[in-house]
Amino acid sequence: MLENNRMQIQKTNWQVVNCSTPANYFHVLRRQIHRDFRKPLIIATPKNLLREKKCTSLLSDMTENTKFRRVYGEIDEAILQNKNNIKRVIFCTGKFYYELVAEREKRGIVDVSIVRIEQLAPFPWDRVAAEIATYPNAKDVLWAQEEPSK
Repeated sequence: MLENNRMQIQKTNWQVVNCSTPANYFHVLRRQIHRDFRKPLIIATPKNLLREKKCTSLLSDMTENTKFRRVYGEIDEAILQNKNNIKRVIFCTGKFYYELVAEREKRGIVDVSIVRIEQLAPFPWDRVAAEIATYPNAKDVLWAQEEPSK
């Protein structure tokens, strides 16, 4: 699988990421420097995440045995303990994740999982499929973004 991921990146013209944690931002820059090949890296992370109180990382998230994560699965323990009760999986990227989580908490919703996609190109189909598979009773799989659909 690691070799397939590497070849997927080598066969594309560029990489596009939208990091939602300081650790992932660090790792994507480190990954870019340490690769033995060069591809343009486009980072679409907004500055207002600097003011987001929940957008933090531990130092241990940036030390040995850590790396860039193309997808962050659900991190809320209450949701993870009841995976069979999840009816909807929402995929999003970047700072919009924090807005969705705040709204879920405000409404007391417990049957929706929110998954962050950190690397948009090349798209991490393998990780997305793995996330969907962890919720066997989910009837809806959605993409959420800030921009209106029309």
